[in-house]
Amino acid sequence: MGVNFINKISLVALDIGGTLLSDDNTISKENLDTIQNLKSKGIKIVLSTAREYSSTKYISKQIKCDYGVFSNGSHLLDINNLKTLKCSLLKTKAVLEIYNYCKKNNLYIHLNQEFCEVSDQMDYFNLKHNILNQGYPDELKSACFLVENLNEYIINNPITKVVIVSEQDLDITIKELEEILKKYNLFITEHNRNLYEHIINKKINYIEIGSTKDTKSSGLIELSKILNIPIDEILVVGDGDNDLEMLSKFPNSICMSNGTEHAKKLAKYITKKDNNNSGVAEGLNYYMTGGVKK
Repeated sequence: MGVNFINKISLVALDIGGTLLSDDNTISKENLDTIQNLKSKGIKIVLSTAREYSSTKYISKQIKCDYGVFSNGSHLLDINNLKTLKCSLLKTKAVLEIYNYCKKNNLYIHLNQEFCEVSDQMDYFNLKHNILNQGYPDELKSACFLVENLNEYIINNPITKVVIVSEQDLDITIKELEEILKKYNLFITEHNRNLYEHIINKKINYIEIGSTKDTKSSGLIELSKILNIPIDEILVVGDGDNDLEMLSKFPNSICMSNGTEHAKKLAKYITKKDNNNSGVAEGLNYYMTGGVKK
């Protein structure tokens, strides 16, 4: 196909896992330097992720991130001012029913809030973030805590998203939760199978449950309207199936070489380097300085 030369980029939206981060959960110097070069040109940097701000503070600080499209688009945050632009909540009764289901079926449950994450087990995501926190300064540690009485906690705190994790397949769980989801008009916003988490050395399956059908793409479009930035001035970077809509709806897009085949088919440019070898820097530099071949 032909070459599209880039005239202007005002905002770069970055996925985190498998894209910005190496598998050891670090950001390469080359990636950091390239992102700061873009910021020096006045380009806004956005994290576009299924994660919440609470577990991305260290990452946000490192790249001097301006905005966050968190929880797959259901939470928009002005990071510089810690100002909420949008935040969708789940009904307390719905979270309690899901919690009771998880307890009966011996499933790990992880609850996200706007600025905090909790679980009643030190395992999976709670364990991961507590391990990572050992290398972070106090002010940038993930706000991820162990709660003794999660039932009481749910009653007294607003929840943005429920995450259920297992080392077993969750297809049966999804089917058994259908009645609760329908009752409260909830949605499975992400379903990951056999994801290897390097930090805890486990292969896991997990689902995320939210109150809206928001996606990274819809959240980013909403943010673009708030900031008055045209869609064709936004560059998106991702690697996975939860990036597909973002890669397809934005005319400027990059996929990591380690990305899924579906993601690669939709991106305008596929990096030669993977996430462990500064693929983000390669893609951004190529996109910003030349033409992009499909």
